[in-house]
Amino acid sequence: MEQTTPQIKDEKNKYVRQTAIKTTIQEINHSTFVNTDPELPHHIQTLHHGKVFRVNLIGIIIQKEKVGSITNMLIEDQTGQMVARSFEELAYLKQVKVGDFVVIIGKVRMYNNEKYISPEIMKATSAAWLKVRMLELQGMVELDVKKEEISPSIVEEKIVETIEKPIIEEISEETKEQEKLLPIEKITQLIKKLDQGEGVLIEEIIEQSILDDTEQLIEKMMESGDIFQNQPGRVKVL
Repeated sequence: MEQTTPQIKDEKNKYVRQTAIKTTIQEINHSTFVNTDPELPHHIQTLHHGKVFRVNLIGIIIQKEKVGSITNMLIEDQTGQMVARSFEELAYLKQVKVGDFVVIIGKVRMYNNEKYISPEIMKATSAAWLKVRMLELQGMVELDVKKEEISPSIVEEKIVETIEKPIIEEISEETKEQEKLLPIEKITQLIKKLDQGEGVLIEEIIEQSILDDTEQLIEKMMESGDIFQNQPGRVKVL
């Protein structure tokens, strides 16, 4: 089923930002890259999410190399592997290394018939959040595994080795508490948690949120006055 992609305009209405869809490397690998539609930007056509313009992934960096200003990183989640490639020397690339679990928000691109991810944001996270993401997308992953008989990834072993029981229990309790809240309350709580006094980057809220329609909710909250932009791209709770 094709998914509607909510949009957020900046304060000058110069561009729109498509929702970053939570997905897996497997879904991207088996998608169709579309760059022939004059009415739409480059995107992928996927089985589970329809048209996807931006992706939201969690995985582990298993290789990293730098050639001139180009940085290539091989990312693996529980479903497959894919290269994340940046053509710019961005600060966040220096902060991540092989063995780090990372959140990536970016766009899928194609070169020589090979898909890769062009990251807009990459931030180190914990192995626990990869486990949470795989549980969150469990139905989709199980469907693909049964259909294509994909072997389990070595990442599952890394997760088991890294996550201790107390961490899993802590996430479980936090998830139970989150389920009691309305979506807007979840976003409000998250902003308060992340705000160190200067507001919170919208992209950081999207990274940390467990909701698929976070961008649309942020837009509604700004329209209703629940939150406001204290700086371009940053929001605070009133």
